[in-house]
Amino acid sequence: MSNIPSASAGSSIPIKAARADLPNSTLNEANKKEEGLVEADWSSERQLATSLWRLQELEAKIHQLRTLLPDRLLGPLVPIVSPHASHKKQAASPQILGEQLAQSARGGYAEVELFKLMWQSPEMKVIWDRIDNMLKESNGIYPQPSGMWERDYDVVLEELSAEERKLEERRQKDEELQERLKVLSTDGGWKGVVESFRQRGLPGVQIVLSRNEIFITVVLTKTGMAFDIQGENGQVETGVSEWRVSSKQRPGVLTTKFESSVLNCLNSRPRKWDLAYLLDMMYSYSEIRNAKCKKCDQMIDRTAQLPAVRLPMTLESSDGKKSVIWEPYHHGCI
Repeated sequence: MSNIPSASAGSSIPIKAARADLPNSTLNEANKKEEGLVEADWSSERQLATSLWRLQELEAKIHQLRTLLPDRLLGPLVPIVSPHASHKKQAASPQILGEQLAQSARGGYAEVELFKLMWQSPEMKVIWDRIDNMLKESNGIYPQPSGMWERDYDVVLEELSAEERKLEERRQKDEELQERLKVLSTDGGWKGVVESFRQRGLPGVQIVLSRNEIFITVVLTKTGMAFDIQGENGQVETGVSEWRVSSKQRPGVLTTKFESSVLNCLNSRPRKWDLAYLLDMMYSYSEIRNAKCKKCDQMIDRTAQLPAVRLPMTLESSDGKKSVIWEPYHHGCI
């Protein structure tokens, strides 16, 4: 099975084209794997289903290739050979006929090259090796197929993905609940979070509690921006369900377009219940004139705006501890 001839060195068809028909559930897996780095866990249901899906797709391509000759490659000649059996008109000139045949030949060649790339892909090599090993172990004895597939494996993969998504959502909810409970156990509750942030002595930021402690005001002194944070109470066991941010009303000062963009970004953040997370994100705006966009590496975009978006990047140290930094982006670069 592995003796299919190699694709020509001059072929311009990228290997990724062979993956164009991958179902959504396997796109990330395929894009991350490079030649020589593909590993397989044959105890995994997903690995088995994915392998069967690849074989199923390969067989479908084989059936499609069988229609190349004579039907599709010689299709432009059908109106000439059998004018009554064809719904297409004859080519108006030999030159046009020649171009039609050349186009059919190029399309057929591309299909064959694509099939070779699929057959010889790193993912398929893993499957061929597995089949060869199993045939050796069984002395060439294998179950006789029925000649047709009993399952549609792209459907099987989507079902597996849906089940995995549910498990991941449940895991994330459990993890979030544990983190919320951890925040509740912090000395001083949310006030302890604010005090802990203050004690870090970060330059360019001031935090003020309102007299009735309804608002937390955060002033970014270097940028001239100020925001109010207000919490909405949730269930007893989970504490504050969400912290909302609003622009601090300052007499005679209009909210700028940039400040409005920052406000929208702050309120669309993940972990809206996490006050420490929010304060760190807000502090990332304290040096806006030194924060180039991570995508275009420019301070100003085409609309003359600074990077108003902050996206979290998780870093992990050598001892396994994780931390989050906030990277700046223009709206048009995300």
